[in-house]
Amino acid sequence: MALSLSPAARNHLKNLLVCFSLANLCFLRRWYDLEHLKERAMDYYRSAPASPTLLEATILDALLLTAVFWLAWRWVERDPTPVKWKLAQCGFLLISIYPLESVRLYWNQEGARHDVGSNVSILAIEAVLGVGIVMAIAGNARIVRAARRTALLLTLLVPALVLDFGVSGLNAEPASAYAAKSPLPLLPARPGPARRVVWVLFDELDQRLVFDLREPQVALPELDRLRAGSFVANHALQTAGWTTQALPSLLSGTIFSEVQLEGAADIRVYPPNSSGGIEWRDTPNVFQKARALGVNAALVGWHHPYCRVIGDSLVRCMDLVSGTPTAALIRETAASSEGLWRTMRSLFELEILGIGEIFSSRGVPATETIRDQFVQHHHQEQYFKIRDRAYTDAADPHLDFVFLHFPVPHPFGIYDRRRASFDLSPSLGYADNVALVDRTV
Repeated sequence: MALSLSPAARNHLKNLLVCFSLANLCFLRRWYDLEHLKERAMDYYRSAPASPTLLEATILDALLLTAVFWLAWRWVERDPTPVKWKLAQCGFLLISIYPLESVRLYWNQEGARHDVGSNVSILAIEAVLGVGIVMAIAGNARIVRAARRTALLLTLLVPALVLDFGVSGLNAEPASAYAAKSPLPLLPARPGPARRVVWVLFDELDQRLVFDLREPQVALPELDRLRAGSFVANHALQTAGWTTQALPSLLSGTIFSEVQLEGAADIRVYPPNSSGGIEWRDTPNVFQKARALGVNAALVGWHHPYCRVIGDSLVRCMDLVSGTPTAALIRETAASSEGLWRTMRSLFELEILGIGEIFSSRGVPATETIRDQFVQHHHQEQYFKIRDRAYTDAADPHLDFVFLHFPVPHPFGIYDRRRASFDLSPSLGYADNVALVDRTV
């Protein structure tokens, strides 16, 4: 027997679906983040399988906002007056403008350049909704009805997203893909005098700024002392423009022209003048060559998942993947550390700040400031962990060759050079991190 609903029940159901659709659209920017996070390349920057916290928090927040919209609508329906109807209609159109404008700002902030066509299209729709507000105040609800039908139709977006993310979850890489490779056994000590090499790489250390063009008042005593007692090769050339490409080139001894991220432990590298790429783990590296000489090699590194890519070329390995190369991955990393309830609250705070961004003329949006603060704290925590393990391995007499990849002076600033402290503030920058390099040495 077919299920039939009374006209009143159908009307209530439609209103509920419109409230749900509108609430979900308010979190459209978060759905963009989640869609970006489905890319297999993102697994390379994760330390474990993707956390579902951000997705769960987004869904629950949309349901909570649905309840708020529904209660507000029921308040209008219980005692309808012309003022209430106009208030509800104008509010509905204003709220409909928000997801459009937030997505437009998102595209402009995250994209390499502004897409004029997309900006004009969205602004045109917003203008129509703005005209609808004026018409609603004048008693004409034609645009309100059209917007309501559109919102009702966009309810179908939710099951489509659920299906999309469900299929993506089934195709996700297993936890075993994030496991470090088994290390090599420790070789016995070689006869003769001990010879040890410690290769230290400070990410984004610029020779010109630190040595060639340094301000006279900037003191870097430890770097100067090390330089004075060392062989110095000062014709330095940049290996690559970004860490993901530079480190495979350095450790393999080949300047790769391109790299492609393909999974948790899969990074394809392209040798120069080669149309076909190969997996980085299948290319010779400096640690394999050291092993052939009977050397015990170890690595402590940042950004790359070294241990699950080339960990079987080492006797000891410790890495901390960046986890923050994109805005979306920053949100996921933050959600994983904050937990579900705090993430739900954070997402609502971001939505409120997003409303302020629309009307703000400030140079740096408040949402970006919050994001930067999280990355700064995360970056400092990773520095401490890498520093402590680096000091241990560098002093271990059982290790003949140690490679240390530090996350400084790479932004964000995590050290106050004037106060010689690790107190964080937005004013810290590259020069402070260079001072931290000197302190680390």
